[in-house]
Amino acid sequence: MKNFKWDKKYLYWGVTAFCVVLASILFFWLTQRWQSFTGLLGLMGDALAPFIYGILIAYLLNKAMGIFETHMFLPAAGKLFKTNPVKRRKAARIFSIIFVELLTIGVIAGLLVIMLPQIYYSVANLINRSSQYINIVVDWVERFMSGDTLEPVVVEWINEAGDYMRNWLENDLLPQMDTLLAGITGGVVDVVKAVFNMLVGGVISVYILYNKELFAAQAKKVLFASVKPAAANTVIREMKFINEAFGDYIVAEIIDSLIVGVLNYIFMAIVGMPYAALVSIIMALTNLIPIFGPFIGAIPSALLLLLESPMMCLIFVIFTLVLQQIDGNVIKPRIHSSKSGISGFWIMFAILFFGGIFGIAGMVLGVPITTVLYSIFRRTNNSRLKKRGLPENTASYKDVESIDPETGRMVYAEKKKDEKEEPRPKAKKGGGGKGGTSDGDPGEGGGKK
Repeated sequence: MKNFKWDKKYLYWGVTAFCVVLASILFFWLTQRWQSFTGLLGLMGDALAPFIYGILIAYLLNKAMGIFETHMFLPAAGKLFKTNPVKRRKAARIFSIIFVELLTIGVIAGLLVIMLPQIYYSVANLINRSSQYINIVVDWVERFMSGDTLEPVVVEWINEAGDYMRNWLENDLLPQMDTLLAGITGGVVDVVKAVFNMLVGGVISVYILYNKELFAAQAKKVLFASVKPAAANTVIREMKFINEAFGDYIVAEIIDSLIVGVLNYIFMAIVGMPYAALVSIIMALTNLIPIFGPFIGAIPSALLLLLESPMMCLIFVIFTLVLQQIDGNVIKPRIHSSKSGISGFWIMFAILFFGGIFGIAGMVLGVPITTVLYSIFRRTNNSRLKKRGLPENTASYKDVESIDPETGRMVYAEKKKDEKEEPRPKAKKGGGGKGGTSDGDPGEGGGKK
């Protein structure tokens, strides 16, 4: 009998085949029991909601806490604990956490105290004057369609709409009051749960902020034990980049939106416009959405003011245009530490794509997510080009027809006589042209990240 010779490749093949079969079974199981799976995820999400809120709060407050700790409380604690650096750092950390948490609570409470009465008044006034607004719209329609042949048709349509509304109130709404009340009760329960989760999350955020270096060290320990050092270094480097690009963007957008909302409220209060608080909150929230956000908030706000006074509506529109110019050219560049690094096309793609999938949250988070993914792909692609001796800037590939497989040199298309010859990048020996960085590529917004 011949000696059996073990070959590891058969083991790899077997493990691969087993993983493929297991993944196929798992995929089939998920498709057959998708509702049960999503229900399980929902239960897990409800159970982990306080921790999710805590991580989110800690992430948003981390930068502000670091600034207060470095510039305010470390020098103060140094005077109290001159000979004990450990106590100095602990005291500075504790006081900075307490300060930033109380400051956040105070700002939110102050805004609520100022805004809630204004919002209540605005909504109540809007409801009380709804019939007057309807009459104004009807008068506009009658003046616009005076003498038109379609006027009887429109009048008949309005009467039918009124009859339909009355039938709906009598036959549909009243018999379903029990269901409506149950829905309202469920909404109240959801609000109470959200408030409870945020309160518990605030407590968890204090623990996370105090022990953030410990958690980071534990994560690195697990990472280096799980993968090779080169892969672990890559993960750490990419996570730092994601934190800088994503975190800075979100915090800067929140600050920018608060500034826009406050400036809008101050202007409307000085001019004496109605619904100042309501409109300012709408403008602040929609300002979180890049490009389209100001228009999304300005259109309904302008229509609301138009019912009060066309002149107020015109003043508001002019002020909004001026404020957006100031915000885009003065406020945002000073708040954001860096530009997004992607062109307007990809920004619109991110807003529409992620907004279509995840709604408003996707429209807000789509740009930083796309920026991170785009930057990671760009650096990975440029790294591969560099290893092959090829240029990294996109302009070098404008007139390239092919690459010689033997020499690795780029083969350029022949220029026509009426076309102006442009300088081409110099080629490396035995490789492609020497390229610079990817800065200035058409798809990258022309700016250096």
